[in-house]
Amino acid sequence: MYFLLLIISLLNFSYKGNLEIKDAWLRPAGKGMNTALYFKIVNTSDRADTLLSVSSSAAELVQMHETFKQGDMMGMRQVKAIAVDAKSVFEFKPGGFHIMVLNLKKDLKIGASAEFILHFKYAGSIRIKAKVKIPEDN
Repeated sequence: MYFLLLIISLLNFSYKGNLEIKDAWLRPAGKGMNTALYFKIVNTSDRADTLLSVSSSAAELVQMHETFKQGDMMGMRQVKAIAVDAKSVFEFKPGGFHIMVLNLKKDLKIGASAEFILHFKYAGSIRIKAKVKIPEDN
């Protein structure tokens, strides 16, 4: 029985290692303002996973959003979850999927950083630190 529990816990631990968060950054903004968080999820596993939510003590509210186009109009809408296929990279980027960070609790100036927790269906919670910067392509 103990051997089976050990194997299951090792499998769960190794699965977390198959999700890597890369290039996390967010735009500068002042206290009480909104900003956006961007990053890549690299899934080297044979198993798909789902990002269920993102949280942070840096803001009053954090939501997953996607940018969409309807006719000549662009807009944003909240999404409930993000599927991350096996052996794939999912990118949160300007003009696409992104994390809205609403009502900041303090100024986020260039060079500063903020911590976030990504909550996955299988991998559990992954803590990341995102650096505040201006995107290179501006």
